[in-house]
Amino acid sequence: MQFSKIYLFICLSFICINVSAQHYQFSQFYAAQTYLNPAFTGANACSRLSANYRNQWAAIPGTFTTYQVTYDHFVKSINSGLGLQVVSDKAGSGNLKTTEFRALYAYQLQINRKFAARAGFSAGGVQRSIDYSALVFGDQIARGGAANSVEDISTVRTTYFDASVGMLFYSSTSWGGFSINHINQPNQSLLQESSKLPGEFKVHGGHKFLLEGDDSESNKKGAEKNSISVVANFKKQQKFNQLDIGFYYSRNYFVVGTWYRGIPLRKPYSWYRNNDAVIILVGLSTDKFNVGYSYDITVSKLTNVSSNGTHEVSMSYQFCNTKKKKKKRQILISCPKF
Repeated sequence: MQFSKIYLFICLSFICINVSAQHYQFSQFYAAQTYLNPAFTGANACSRLSANYRNQWAAIPGTFTTYQVTYDHFVKSINSGLGLQVVSDKAGSGNLKTTEFRALYAYQLQINRKFAARAGFSAGGVQRSIDYSALVFGDQIARGGAANSVEDISTVRTTYFDASVGMLFYSSTSWGGFSINHINQPNQSLLQESSKLPGEFKVHGGHKFLLEGDDSESNKKGAEKNSISVVANFKKQQKFNQLDIGFYYSRNYFVVGTWYRGIPLRKPYSWYRNNDAVIILVGLSTDKFNVGYSYDITVSKLTNVSSNGTHEVSMSYQFCNTKKKKKKRQILISCPKF
């Protein structure tokens, strides 16, 4: 078992070296809406505070952990959503850290009584760092674990500006959109070389099937709380691509869901089988508060060394009661918050 962990660590290290960008992600992608697409900024009728935590492959030493906190608000007078987002990610035993501070903006256009569109933009600063003192180099092993081979260096940092854009189209039961991250392709190198972060393209959408009453009756009586939502999210960055597809079932305040991540019939590289995980979710959803827990069951060749899977928790809170906003109520995006 110990040998398997060492083998996995070596494989992941080579992946990080050969791939120009490794992205953190959230299995509950609709619980991290503004990270998925900045057009979601201010998509609720009230101010919203949301938080996400992800612990990937918890059984592996030097695990991958990601935190995100976002606050956004819709300003009706200018038909715009404004927000702030903070993301912190730690990867591996070398303490490779990424910290982001972003400003979010989205403009909402009411096409007619049933359809609306949103265009969003996010921009901010990103800092990446690595702790060389936590790494073991080849000459250290040859010298029996002597001092670091990189003299007088402990932590190396780089800071850069990053920007993303997105579009969203939706009705009371359907939604679809796309986003493009790293449109400026910033240099993320920690070695004072050129390592441009390639653009990442996402397409996502879904539909909510109401299980009680027709659309108008459901909106008036709250019957939409008994529903099934089919969702999908496709991502592409250079040769790498990924598809998340599945469904959520909501009954009153309780939500369960399951979806699959990967495209097993497509192999961008001969050594890479695009078959990642099956995700299971349970959650609680009220008018103001949402909390969800999901577990990633690894189905790739990493199963033997990542038996503890991946844990993820999401929470969000709205600072008002949407039921009190009856006059000219905006169309709310009906995608699940998990």
